[in-house]
Amino acid sequence: MAQEAKSVLVDFSVHPIKTIKSSEPDNTDLLFLKELLKDKRIVLLGEQSHREGATFEAKVRLIKFLHQQCGFDIVSFESPLYDNYKTFEKLRGRDYRESPLKESIYSMWSDTKEFEPLLQYIHEVNTSSKPLLVTGFDCQEDDIFKEQYLQEVKETLGTATTLSEKDFTIIEEVIEGSPDFLVENTEDSTHFFQATKKLVDDLEKLKTKDNMVKNSILHQTLVGWLEMIKWQIDDLNEVETKVQNPRDLQMARNLIYLSKLYPNKKIIGWGASYHFADQIERMKNSALTKLYAQRLDSIEQSHEPFDFDESLNGAVPMGKILKQHFGSSLYSLAFSSFEGNFGMYGFASHPLKPIEPPMGSIEAELVQQKVVNAFVDFKNNSRENDFYSSALGNLPVLAPWNKIFDGLFFIKISYAPKSPIGEIIGSNKQATSNVGKPHQPSRKVIVKRLVDKNTKEGIAYANISLFNTSKGVSTNAQGDFVFNVPGAKRTDKVVLSSIGYVTDTLLISDLTKLSQIALMPKVYELADVIFRSKPLTAKEIVKRAEKKIKDNYYQQAHQQEFFYRTKTYNNDSAFFNEEAAVLVANSNGYESSNSYGKSLNGEILQYRNTTKNPQKDIWYGIGSLWLMFSHDVILDKRNVLHHPAYYQLTQKGITSFENKRVYEIGFDCNRPGSYTTGFGYPSPLSTTGKIFIDVDTYAVLRFEALIRRKPYSKKKWKGAVRDPFGTHLVQTYRQLNGKYFLNYSKQLHFGAWSYPDPKRNYKYLEIRELLSTEIVTEAVRELTTSVMKIKTKTVAEDANFWLKHNFQVEDNVQEAYKLLQQPK
Repeated sequence: MAQEAKSVLVDFSVHPIKTIKSSEPDNTDLLFLKELLKDKRIVLLGEQSHREGATFEAKVRLIKFLHQQCGFDIVSFESPLYDNYKTFEKLRGRDYRESPLKESIYSMWSDTKEFEPLLQYIHEVNTSSKPLLVTGFDCQEDDIFKEQYLQEVKETLGTATTLSEKDFTIIEEVIEGSPDFLVENTEDSTHFFQATKKLVDDLEKLKTKDNMVKNSILHQTLVGWLEMIKWQIDDLNEVETKVQNPRDLQMARNLIYLSKLYPNKKIIGWGASYHFADQIERMKNSALTKLYAQRLDSIEQSHEPFDFDESLNGAVPMGKILKQHFGSSLYSLAFSSFEGNFGMYGFASHPLKPIEPPMGSIEAELVQQKVVNAFVDFKNNSRENDFYSSALGNLPVLAPWNKIFDGLFFIKISYAPKSPIGEIIGSNKQATSNVGKPHQPSRKVIVKRLVDKNTKEGIAYANISLFNTSKGVSTNAQGDFVFNVPGAKRTDKVVLSSIGYVTDTLLISDLTKLSQIALMPKVYELADVIFRSKPLTAKEIVKRAEKKIKDNYYQQAHQQEFFYRTKTYNNDSAFFNEEAAVLVANSNGYESSNSYGKSLNGEILQYRNTTKNPQKDIWYGIGSLWLMFSHDVILDKRNVLHHPAYYQLTQKGITSFENKRVYEIGFDCNRPGSYTTGFGYPSPLSTTGKIFIDVDTYAVLRFEALIRRKPYSKKKWKGAVRDPFGTHLVQTYRQLNGKYFLNYSKQLHFGAWSYPDPKRNYKYLEIRELLSTEIVTEAVRELTTSVMKIKTKTVAEDANFWLKHNFQVEDNVQEAYKLLQQPK
């Protein structure tokens, strides 16, 4: 007779959990935790893969109980240390739905429906006698760090600093850009690390003085950030590191640091189970695990099946370091499920069915025993009994799991995180203005081409607008455009204007009769231009343009309706094309920053994919909308307008726009990199272009830049090289009621791939175009979805929408490919 298999659960304590809902008022099923955790200083709440909404919900319930019943005072997230410190300072008096913590806690959690009750709870208890302090232990600092850290350090140190202005400048370059230039320049690298060493020493001296917590946070943030910079430099040099060992080491140090900063407080950690694992080397890469890895790859379509031997050999998660430091006063909890779905917030979800935990796993045994939810305490059991669990990545792995975690929270049915504001928006949910009102009969005005009257060549990126309205379009690179004007009369006027030409105005009735329209070039002779006794240099003109941004560009809340297209070509074939009408809400106006795209909200009004291969990734295709604003010459700081000292500037002459005089200034970057151009590793070979600035107001009217990158290859690509490649940027602005708005923006990413086998070689283009079709400055309604998450909502299709909506005529692809032939 075959020997009956021993129960996996025989050595452990199983505590049934009646619900994972954080709104449950009866916590009798959790009372066992008071005894179990009474001597614990640190409790780490893991998660399988950041993709389980059910796990998020269960963790929220546990946190509330641990705070109310078990004396835990701090919740520390796998999110930036400095950013969380700054946002928690701003919590008082704020509504949880607009919580500052959403700016610092990673959005894969903070944007979800499951996380929202925790935000509400943190805000509610913040003014009580027992607040729940929020911190972060991650060393990957984010936008708040980039925007505020160095200025706060300067103000804190005052005259006590030993750094020169040059020292601060090179630190700023790395904070706002990246360390890519340090890889290629030994002198800069030496200067950077000497400067940061002085800064670390300066901050060390302030740790015990006034504002001890703040000063200490500033010091620890810098120490952790420097470790990440070193890791990034190693990565750029292709120095192999196991998984995320440098990050795990610093995150462990940060959590230990927080435990010392708040010596009388107990801490709950929120992060990935991998980071909280201890003896990960005990895992076995069995044949069954390899089979399940293939299944997981087939449903996720990553085309890189995970292999423990390759990826985890030599890995040291922070959990191992923390266990060595805190010993038995630390309790780490993993999570797993048996069935249902999983998927990162904003991405496609996947069924667990193909990778359902197998027979012999702890999850399968719990299901056999009719368990729905349970807390399994491993009881510090010394037995090394191997069993399967799907606690990491939903992948069943054979291991003595009681040596890796202290317990397991089992949730039978998993589900992917949800949006707190619903999943569907209809096409009838539109903006105030003509957008969203019933479509009127459309008079479709199609002009073949806008051309130069003398040369007959097309005029690129000209502004076409309906007189005295906010409606407009732009010509493409060849001068073509289409203009839909719903409800327009034959006597209405259309204004046609472009840099270097006399502006013209035509009646719609006349416009419809023409196959093409010609504009007369306008060139100012020097004798026609009244110069000051001491003419301004090109650099002085650009500096004045930066100072005049708030005077020239709209500074109040407003919205713009845009047509947005992102299209990708391999050789001459388009393999991806998404188009959308989007509404973008700007609550502040035009303000320059290093992360402007993340501060805008919006929604998709209508969407289509003409290549029938939609990508669910929220940052792909239409989801890349935020990148258009992140490279805007006005909004983003990493360009010639904001860093003219890094450029050779040349005044090429005076041209015209809308019958006004305009400076034409050429530029060539002396130190191309992410800080100066917005494009990092591999650093640009060159960044050249033109910027057009109004002579009287110093408004930037048009900007063009060509960024050529260094050849790029990696060892793992086995001889594949991307060269040449780069980006062509174009932006134009239009005036409405005396203030300027973005009118058209294009990012054309071009390149060529070369392989050892020439048959595999190909060239590619990715073209992103953003065209303003209407501006709304009154009756602006509230939009709550970040433009970075705009693709998380699906849209009810309106079959007639595109027949009546303005769009950008596509460029000639062969003309665009000529960028590959231009000399570097």
